[in-house]
Amino acid sequence: MGREEFDRLTAIADSVRAPSNYKIEISDGTLVMMTGRSGIHEFIVRRLRMRIEHGIAGRAEWAGMAVHGGMDVLDEVNLMRRNPDVCVFPEDDLLTVENHIPAADVKLAVEVVSRSNPENDWEAKLRDYPRMHIPVYLIVDPRQGTIAVNSEPKAGKYTARAAYVFGQEVPLPYFGFAVATADFPTY
Repeated sequence: MGREEFDRLTAIADSVRAPSNYKIEISDGTLVMMTGRSGIHEFIVRRLRMRIEHGIAGRAEWAGMAVHGGMDVLDEVNLMRRNPDVCVFPEDDLLTVENHIPAADVKLAVEVVSRSNPENDWEAKLRDYPRMHIPVYLIVDPRQGTIAVNSEPKAGKYTARAAYVFGQEVPLPYFGFAVATADFPTY
């Protein structure tokens, strides 16, 4: 996909009047629209945000970083636009009138797998996030009660993967702490 096609898809995505609980992403020349999320999905997202915020709080190496969801992550090199459930990036990236942050600044992307479109998180985003050079991609799957930690992107693929189940402490590579998952519900 060339820049002209990406700009055309971006204009279409930006013009769609979708309900606020929908997300529109661009991957490999395709618009991807996701429906509203369930309460269980949002419960896990909220807990992850709080725990990651707590984990980086007071640590000099993470000063000035935001733990946030809802902003598009734009990769101008690979011409992709994704919208993680949670991501970690410099807080100053929010000082913009744009609706996106640069992919190059994202240190962690988290997706909580939806019941309606699990392939998007397990296949398409597992393909896109390492191409966007996001160092850590966490896939939380309430359908199975599992968590996959993907890290060390090289040549467009993650070269390290660790698997966990709900109830285990999940270490985050590069972050120096683990996330508790004992209270994560399943679908």
